This record gives sequence, C-alpha cells and structure tokens, in this order.
Amino acid sequence: MPIGIYIRKKKNYDKKICVICGNKFSKREKEKPYRFKKRRCCSRQCNARLSARYCIGKKAHNNKQVERICVQCGKKKMVAPSLSKRPFCDRKCMALWYSEKQRGKAHWNWQGGITEKPSRDILYEGYKEWRRNIYRRDGFKCVLCGCDKSGELQAHHIKPRAEYKNLILDISNGLTVCKKCHKEIHYGKKI
Repeated sequence: MPIGIYIRKKKNYDKKICVICGNKFSKREKEKPYRFKKRRCCSRQCNARLSARYCIGKKAHNNKQVERICVQCGKKKMVAPSLSKRPFCDRKCMALWYSEKQRGKAHWNWQGGITEKPSRDILYEGYKEWRRNIYRRDGFKCVLCGCDKSGELQAHHIKPRAEYKNLILDISNGLTVCKKCHKEIHYGKKI
C-alpha cells in the first residue's frame, strides 16, 4: 500500500425488520448511523401508517364534532366545537347573505333614500353620446394641456347645465379636459 492513502472500510450495519410491513431494510447510502438506529420503518409510507396509529383520536375536534347549519344555504356540516358558532359554511355564503339582507331599508346606514341627484346617465338621455362626440371632436386630448391619458379625460360644459338646460346636449357647449384642468376650471384659475 502506498504511503498517505487510506482506504475506508464500510461498516456493516445489521438489517432491521419494518414494524409495519415486516420487510427487512438496511442503512441508506447517505444516511447517518444515528438516524438508522432510530428508524423503525422501511419507507415513508410505512412511517406514515405508524404515525397514523398514534394520532387517531388524539385531537378534540376528531372526537367531539358538532353539527353546524349554514344560515345562507342551509347546508349541514360537522365541525369542531370552536367553529360551531360561525353562522356560514364559507365566505361565498357570507357575501351572498350580506348582499341580500343588507340592501335598502335593511342596511344599517339607510337614511330614507335621501339622494336627490341621480347620475348624469339617468338624469338625461344622450349624455354618453354627447360626451363621446366631444372626445372625437377634440381628438381625445385635453384642449388646455394636451393630456391624452385614458381615464383622465372628462367632458366639461362651458355654460353650466343648471342655468342653460337647453344646451345640455349641444356639442358646441362642451370641451374635452383632463381631471387636473377640470378642477382648475371649476375653481376659477383657467378660462
């Protein structure tokens, strides 16, 4: 044997017998010796079966389940006692219940339908077409600053709607402006 070269001899570990299936098994290639000494099963599947034997009936919710009935759909379900006070089976049922039960007069913040001004689309017909025509006429750009970002443009009445009701849908009474310029117009800084 040349000097400086040592050959490691593999230790032979005795084969063990699996507690679950009864098959013989030996140490794996990269397994540490102390791990092999602790092992009682040949595979992960057998180990899962072994641990399942000890876990049955240990948790309170497995032994003492309570029947819960969903308020929305009426579905019956067996749940742990800690979950029995929840009135819904899932978030979808909860959302449906709140959307149906808390509308109009049943809503906690209902104030008797005090809103007098409906939206412009309902207020007068043809508003959407008027706005679209103004945008087309001005090339989908703000007349004052040239902004052409989508979602920023608004249609502005030159003469107020409240005073000139006959000019509400007149295209010559409209301007395409961005939100920033529209605020400045109404606060008296432009035009």
